[in-house]
Amino acid sequence: MDTNGTERKAYTVSALTKAVRAALEGPQFTSIWLKGEISNLTYHSSGHIYFTLKDKDALIQVTFFRSANRNLKFKLEDGMSVFAFGGVTLFEKQGRYQFNAFSIDLEGVGELQRRIEELKKKLSQEGLFSQERKKPLPFLPRRIGIVTSPTGAAIRDIIKVALRRYPNIEIILAPAKVQGWDAPAAIAKGIAELNKEKYGVELIIATRGGGSFEDLMPFNEEITVRAFASSRLPIISAVGHQTDHPLSDDAADAYAPTPSAAAELAVPNKEDLFGEAAYYLQRIHSALRNKMNTMRLRIENISERRVLAEPENIINRRELIVEDFENRIIAFMKNITAEKRKALMSIPDIKLLAEKNINDKQHRFHIAAQSLDNLSPLNVMKRGYAIVLNSAKKIIRQTADASTGEKISVRITDGNLSCLIESINERDSK
Repeated sequence: MDTNGTERKAYTVSALTKAVRAALEGPQFTSIWLKGEISNLTYHSSGHIYFTLKDKDALIQVTFFRSANRNLKFKLEDGMSVFAFGGVTLFEKQGRYQFNAFSIDLEGVGELQRRIEELKKKLSQEGLFSQERKKPLPFLPRRIGIVTSPTGAAIRDIIKVALRRYPNIEIILAPAKVQGWDAPAAIAKGIAELNKEKYGVELIIATRGGGSFEDLMPFNEEITVRAFASSRLPIISAVGHQTDHPLSDDAADAYAPTPSAAAELAVPNKEDLFGEAAYYLQRIHSALRNKMNTMRLRIENISERRVLAEPENIINRRELIVEDFENRIIAFMKNITAEKRKALMSIPDIKLLAEKNINDKQHRFHIAAQSLDNLSPLNVMKRGYAIVLNSAKKIIRQTADASTGEKISVRITDGNLSCLIESINERDSK
């Protein structure tokens, strides 16, 4: 109540905060680009990134959640000028507003990033990044070629690490600019030169140290990426630091986060190789000793057997077995022969049987022929009967099968008669 006794209307802090938040999270500030300079940058162990985005007159807290920053192509640093895309929100418990970033582009490199993505899509469709094209790295190259600046830290790091790991390694440098507008052509030329057989190179490392996004652009250019992909020799891309990942990494047969890591990947440690060789040599000696002991025991056991002490007894025993088999075979064959002879002697005279069978067949044939002859219509016709056919050559069996004036054929024993029917008289059935 106020001094006049009327009820005073007031916002609670929570209600006011909710109202302000609703206004801030309206359509006007939900999806906007915000430009500023990064300060107070923190990479949290949770994966979230926190920083302040400021200009000369104001600042705002920015939260870049892990789910949104996983596709970030570069590492954020204090003092970096960026474009942040996202929306404004209000953190109610502390009563402060902040900006939630969904993506971040470096100022001036947004167009470059889009161009890189377009090139990556194009070359990926051509198959330049497929795993099937990757060549295996040689186990122990005798000579490696390096494409990089002759004055940069990258070549010094590689030489230092490679010679420490394997002092016998030979290194050839193809000097090339790794920064600037003419760097892509220089890098591609260096790769092509080291691929020539006259140099005897077995592995190539194309590298440079870290740098800004713009500094690494030569390794994102199409001429450079195609040079990596078309290399006859296995090639390692070692550009920038752990967070950098240019297109040359995708086109190479292997990639390393730093020049030093590339040297470790390309050159094995000589001490490790000696240690491994000694280990396998020890295993070979042990296996040979075990094999020799096993064979010695087998020879001793065999030499003590009776077969070696009295070989003649073994031969005599085998001869007795052979003779027994021979006698058994002879006896078996005699029994078979006797049985077959007895069976042959019991067979009757085949000639008499054949003659009897033939006579029986002839007698049965004569009887069948006489029966057929008796049934033959020709014999019947010899007794004065005939076969009468009408004009359709069908047998006339009754008067209904013929008509007056029809020509008929009468077949008798020795020929045919052609006749004309003048009249038909049906026989009285009574």
